[in-house]
Amino acid sequence: MRVAELDDVTYDLEVDGEEVRRTLRRRVWERGAWATVAIAYEERGPDGVWKPAKLALIRLQRVRDAWKRHAAITLRGGDALELAETLGGWRHELAGSGSSDGSDG
Repeated sequence: MRVAELDDVTYDLEVDGEEVRRTLRRRVWERGAWATVAIAYEERGPDGVWKPAKLALIRLQRVRDAWKRHAAITLRGGDALELAETLGGWRHELAGSGSSDGSDG
């Protein structure tokens, strides 16, 4: 995937004119030549019912005049929420307000 602008990074998908994947929320973090795009999305099942939401994290690198996908990961909704809860528990350490003992909890 190569895009000229980060606004061009989308996750919506249509097949034969029917929407099969739609973006619910989107957030971009950019720093220097690197960017991360988080997209919450839903996919439509074969029965036409929207499945539970998932989270896509896409890491991009600026190469010349375009953004090139470097890595991507998809998390099920429950896994994404668990990640958010874990990061929330690390708020103090991530804010640089204290030292970490290196434990996983």
